Amino acid sequence: MTLVSRLLVVAAVVVLVADTSAARAQSWMLNRLEVQRLVAMNTSDAHARLSKHFIALAETYAADAARYAARATPAIGNPNHGVGIDTAVRRTQQADDAARLADAARAMTAYHQLLSVGAAAVPPPARTQFDGGAGAPAPTQFELNELARRARTPADHRVLAEYYLTLGARDTVLANEHAQMANMHRGSGQRRASQTAAMLCDRMARLSREAATRAAAAALLHRQLADIG
Repeated sequence: MTLVSRLLVVAAVVVLVADTSAARAQSWMLNRLEVQRLVAMNTSDAHARLSKHFIALAETYAADAARYAARATPAIGNPNHGVGIDTAVRRTQQADDAARLADAARAMTAYHQLLSVGAAAVPPPARTQFDGGAGAPAPTQFELNELARRARTPADHRVLAEYYLTLGARDTVLANEHAQMANMHRGSGQRRASQTAAMLCDRMARLSREAATRAAAAALLHRQLADIG
């Protein structure tokens, strides 16, 4: 077995172990809105659940770091040395970034564990970012519906309102970008192809505007429910 072959086998084993660890942690992972909701609750149970989320998040980042490091190793033995070295440098940087995020998530785990038992805790540097849902997946439509159904407190509704406001702002930006692209296609001078592309962009702009309108309505509803208490 050649050196490159051995490196590839080792890399495959490292990636498999990392993937298995990350998959095991997924059951503890919360979505972005659930993180924000539990942070707003600020109870012992909420902090205990958040600590498990950050354990899962740290494992996910650690798995990413192992995967990037494993992919950097075979690149070093690439016969095309320039490309191999460039790839190795890029993968190594990605591994380092993921490792730093894993350390930050572990600090969040310790922070919420201390809060869950009523102990004093110094907020980690990345607290605002992670308590805001960084690294957590976006909620699916089903999860959004469930969160709205279970919303009972003003804090629950404020979290949902903020989410829908952010979603509406994103959809408005997309609508403007699609509209701008449609105008560019119309002014390009290539009639047939450009008109077809412009019509497609118009459709995407319309769908994005409709999504922004729905998000704004949902945000208003949850703001009103939060005010009612």
